Amino acid sequence: MTDRWGDVTTGATESLAAWDHAWEEFLHFHGDPMATLATANQDDDSFVLGPVLCSLYNILSGSPLDAPAVQDDFARAQARASTDRESGHAAALSLAAAGNFTAAAERWGDLASDGDFAAYRFAHDLYLHVGDAEGRLGASNRSRHHWIDKPGESFIDGMHAFTLEESGRYNEAVAYGTTALDADPLDLWARHALAHVYEQTDNTDASIALLRDTTDVWGAQDGLAVHVWWHLALRLLAIGAIADVLQIFDEQLPSVTTPFRLCDATSLLWRAELAGHDVGDRWDAMADRWDDVEARHTCGFLDLHAALAYIRRPGHAGAARWFDGLASRPDGGAEVDDIFRKVARPLIDGLRAYAGGDTHALTRTLADLGDTTARIGGSVAQREIITLTATPSIGAPS
Repeated sequence: MTDRWGDVTTGATESLAAWDHAWEEFLHFHGDPMATLATANQDDDSFVLGPVLCSLYNILSGSPLDAPAVQDDFARAQARASTDRESGHAAALSLAAAGNFTAAAERWGDLASDGDFAAYRFAHDLYLHVGDAEGRLGASNRSRHHWIDKPGESFIDGMHAFTLEESGRYNEAVAYGTTALDADPLDLWARHALAHVYEQTDNTDASIALLRDTTDVWGAQDGLAVHVWWHLALRLLAIGAIADVLQIFDEQLPSVTTPFRLCDATSLLWRAELAGHDVGDRWDAMADRWDDVEARHTCGFLDLHAALAYIRRPGHAGAARWFDGLASRPDGGAEVDDIFRKVARPLIDGLRAYAGGDTHALTRTLADLGDTTARIGGSVAQREIITLTATPSIGAPS
């Protein structure tokens, strides 16, 4: 059978229906694609791609590599793969599940170059996970021609827009992002790509028109809405509208439970203080929320933001536990271990020393790390929190 993208996909009719519906949820950031696929993943011994998707995105959400949520679907994918396409996906997942994310992204990029929509998205997100804009752009350029005038083209355009933005090609990013959004106003990834362009080009008017004037369109797309609120808040912060910024924080806080949403909230408070604003006791809630997160020391980007919360609340009951856990994290030979060893730990150490009064500590750390800081993952805009903190005219929160 073929799925909504025209790709041959093995599985029962019900499993294929779940697969197609999961993509509808996934690409429009509503519902729960993992829950949609759960029954098919468990019960259909011929269904491979559902377990691949769920295992991968549990990894990317910060789950430990040995967690049942990762390993159960990983095992299903490996045991069931029979076609060349499925074997390619299973092999890429094996690399990701071993903590070798760039190698996995490259393998999925190869599959995407044959016109595999799922592989394109998997590679796209993995490259974001390791901050590799060049790798993502290369993969996108090699494969995107497959979807011209075919199902999925507008979503490919939206992803390509973000790829271009992260490579600093802003005019092209606007062209592709606008085309994708015109084709589907609910393509929140395309809207998000444009928000990144306007953040990087300091275009507050365009950002507010794109985001604040359209909250009725994207506000209910809860899979990404908190992050888009973060984008709007950054532009409001840039014009000094701190009351509006803190209102967004307070109104969105009930939705801030997953690790990546916590990153957005943490980043917003930190940036508000860097800009000289008083955020009151809001750091207490952030430290409490991070203490409830079971996924820790699995992703450098997540750990960076958790560290910021505990730097601001060093006396919190969870702070010592968290920093001790980071220090004692097993140091293996996978890419994720290398990122922690060479980037995440030194960066967090530099931030702690800087916030503790060594005003040159972070500058020294960044000089030592050079452009390897991108390996911590996330977007250019998200990682700017590091350089903003190191800017002498701003200084660390006190």
